[in-house]
Amino acid sequence: MSSKLNIEGILRSIKSKTNVYTPIVEAIVNSIDAIAESKQSNGKIIITLIRENTLETDDTLSNIQSIEIQDNGIGFNKRNRDSFDTLYSYEKQSTGGKGFGRFMFLKYFGDVKVDSVYLDKDINKYFHRSFNFGKQHDIIVNEKNIETEDNETYTKLYLNNIIKAGQLDKSIDTVSRRILEKILVFFVDENFTCPTIILREINGDKQIILNDYLLKDNDISQIADKSFILEKNTKDLEETFRIKIFKIFFSNYKSKISLTAHNREVTETTLQTYIPEFEDDFFDEIQKEDNKIIRKNYVVKAYVLGTYLNENVSLERETFNFDKDVSDSYYTFSQTEIEKKTAEIVKDLFKNDVNVRTDKKRGKIIDYVNSQAPWHRVYINDVDLSTIPYTFTDEKLELELQKIKFKKEQETRAGIQQILSSDGGEFDDKFSALISQLTEMGKSDLARYVCNRKITLTALEEVLRRDENGNPKLEEEVHNLIFPMRKDSQEVCYEDHNLWLLDERLVFSEYIASDKKISKKKDALGEPDLVIFDQKRSFRNGDNEFSNPLTIFEFKRPKRENYKQDDDPILQIGNYVDDIRAGKYEMPKGLEQIKVNANTPVYGYIICDLTKKIKEFARQHQLIISPDEEGYFGFHNGFSIYIEIMSFKKLLKDANLRNKIFFKKLQIE
Repeated sequence: MSSKLNIEGILRSIKSKTNVYTPIVEAIVNSIDAIAESKQSNGKIIITLIRENTLETDDTLSNIQSIEIQDNGIGFNKRNRDSFDTLYSYEKQSTGGKGFGRFMFLKYFGDVKVDSVYLDKDINKYFHRSFNFGKQHDIIVNEKNIETEDNETYTKLYLNNIIKAGQLDKSIDTVSRRILEKILVFFVDENFTCPTIILREINGDKQIILNDYLLKDNDISQIADKSFILEKNTKDLEETFRIKIFKIFFSNYKSKISLTAHNREVTETTLQTYIPEFEDDFFDEIQKEDNKIIRKNYVVKAYVLGTYLNENVSLERETFNFDKDVSDSYYTFSQTEIEKKTAEIVKDLFKNDVNVRTDKKRGKIIDYVNSQAPWHRVYINDVDLSTIPYTFTDEKLELELQKIKFKKEQETRAGIQQILSSDGGEFDDKFSALISQLTEMGKSDLARYVCNRKITLTALEEVLRRDENGNPKLEEEVHNLIFPMRKDSQEVCYEDHNLWLLDERLVFSEYIASDKKISKKKDALGEPDLVIFDQKRSFRNGDNEFSNPLTIFEFKRPKRENYKQDDDPILQIGNYVDDIRAGKYEMPKGLEQIKVNANTPVYGYIICDLTKKIKEFARQHQLIISPDEEGYFGFHNGFSIYIEIMSFKKLLKDANLRNKIFFKKLQIE
């Protein structure tokens, strides 16, 4: 009684790193082996694409549904047939056969069939053998084996009805190039003559000879064939590897390192993983017969071969048994160690191009810092260029610079703590050096703060303009730029607001409320746009004193013209102050009323455009026009408050003047 296999279970166990090209490549390699075994001098493999029976146009190709692969190799003789019918057969062990690849066909294609003619040398007769791949318990089903009058051996493999439509690329050019990159090492083996491999459409519209890619127009060019040795601890633990490096002019992919086993590509890793400068294509300038210079882009592909790889490839040939990143006592070298050494060799081969790109990258970093982040200048020399992608974004670079800044701050503070806890010795010299580092970091933070001010002033200027439809911006846009609405200083730190636009003295005010209720008392009226309690020990910290100065701001919409008499902003501020003095506002938790009386310093500021009506309000309250005629000021006896009206133009101009020297020092003016 023969043993039964659970073929469905085997298919489910195949790891997902394989793809639809895996069985196609496996079939081609089997054909190459069959031709080599037959000692055929004019070996040929024909791969035929069969598309879905749908309407095609010039712009649209139908999906590939089935593939036929035919070779003129030795055919399915009894030895090959019995090997095929044996799970984990060792028949092709010397060439890397695992006795498992046949299951890859059923993983991706619904029906698989073999049709072959072979010579039985014992009786010198030709036989025709055909069978289907079993899907349940038997590897071979529906087998027929009869004598034939044919006198040439061949094998046809039918990969019918792809399981997931659209898995294969549609273009025959793309398919040919994808296959070629997987088996390229066969074409450049000086000890082996690769058969002619033809990819064609079943209707004969087009065919491609893969071998020609290495001949015509230099589509593929081998530029190096080198060996290297990896050693571990002693020379007793060493492995020799061979690396074949190609320029590929048609690939749409990144430059890569491919580790191979028995001439089959197993893993791919982008070269930019180890050398960021390989992120983009390279190019050659080629002179044509008419003396025209054309530019051809290419990627670099490095294939690594070696006994260590052959002996440690997984059953499915989609990975290796050794760890990706860490070597151990059983597996001497990891995938990363092999790839890293390969990358060093490739980098040296392209050192001129890499150096040019590195210099460009360094220049781009310097340009970014000088134009957008001058506070980072102190960290430029600490940037590890090998960790920065060649086509980095501003966000990526900013993140790296922030990491450097944080690391230096941590190291410096840890160094200071260590010195403070030590005894004598080199205290003075070490401490001075560390303090110097902190000073540089402080300069960096100050530079960033000043640059943010420059950006804010540019934003304010934009807010004061009309939009593309000629409409003025809203009041809340100005308000939010200066201090976020409906928030207070317990929610917004000093770095996140721009009160310095109004007055530098307001930056570190103890309590600020922006269009937000500062009292829970029911008869408290509406809130001013901005109210500031400016005292080192503010009432919010429990120091509710009559001497705590109070500042109130009112913002009006830029370009606003339609003021009514009831819109008088001076009266609005005065009424707020009267409400506070009348006890209509309490401490945050309602413990007592806010202490503001007639002697409490109160300042009121109105930020607006100086329209005719605003000027009329100013005269009605007997305010004095400023020397630059961009505002009004004066003490309001009726409300006992100092009032100042400031135009948006004056606000922007004065803020620019106060910061001009800082902008010049940072060369951002």
